[in-house]
Amino acid sequence: MSTTSSDFIAITTYRYLRIGIVGLVLLLAMSVGIERTRSHCWQTSISAYYYTPVRAIFVAGLLAIGLCLIVIKGRGLEDAALNFAGMLAPVVAVVPTSASNGCQSSTPKLAGLELQNWVHANVHNNVMSLLLAGFAGLITAAIIASVNQRSLKAVMAVGTKEMRIGLWATLAFLMLGWLLFAKWSGFETHAHSYAALLMFIMLAAAIGSNAWRRRGQDKQRYVGIYGATAIGMVVVGIACFAYPGTWNHRILWLEMLEILLFATFWLTQTYEHWNSGR
Repeated sequence: MSTTSSDFIAITTYRYLRIGIVGLVLLLAMSVGIERTRSHCWQTSISAYYYTPVRAIFVAGLLAIGLCLIVIKGRGLEDAALNFAGMLAPVVAVVPTSASNGCQSSTPKLAGLELQNWVHANVHNNVMSLLLAGFAGLITAAIIASVNQRSLKAVMAVGTKEMRIGLWATLAFLMLGWLLFAKWSGFETHAHSYAALLMFIMLAAAIGSNAWRRRGQDKQRYVGIYGATAIGMVVVGIACFAYPGTWNHRILWLEMLEILLFATFWLTQTYEHWNSGR
């Protein structure tokens, strides 16, 4: 079967986006590794590297990964889960954790658990920008749908049922985010942790939905890989939080294992759909 020029462009773009996410994860890993060689210890989490020279790579990497997760279209529930994970990733990036052990090769440093003034200014500016950009994106989508269909009612009937549900859920997500940002006094100190937890839950849901959707179909090996990976993400999360002893680097190991498991799914799915067209 011949491949047209437009098909080739679509397939190549799809591949580049998927491989790009892997590249971004490797970029973050390299940045953290370089920082570790210049300091005497590990931070207690990957997120805590926000307070080290890794900050630019950490923030930019999560923003780019979030955009890729939103742009890449999944199948059914997978698409909604990836979209929400993609919207949560920037929150994890720009609202830093307040847990840092002061293990960095250079300033700026965190004064105990107290967020410094420059962090407050960063959070306020960045979160406001994310919310405004999100609303602008929804308005743009509505305008495009109306223009294409030459009807204002097109906004209510755009795409499939799942897509419409996803768009309304996105609007609800942005409204809730705006409310929490404006009214919740603990936003700056707790939003990072909740967003990171929900992001990994959404990623596990995306993987699990693939296993569930593929049941009874051919290539059952993929069902096993996806199912085991989704279960592994859940088990690792429960095990790390249920560990009874004191473990300073519990979150660091949790994040690394969760990222490794998701990377296993992502690379496997990339291989499976390598030749998928439009």
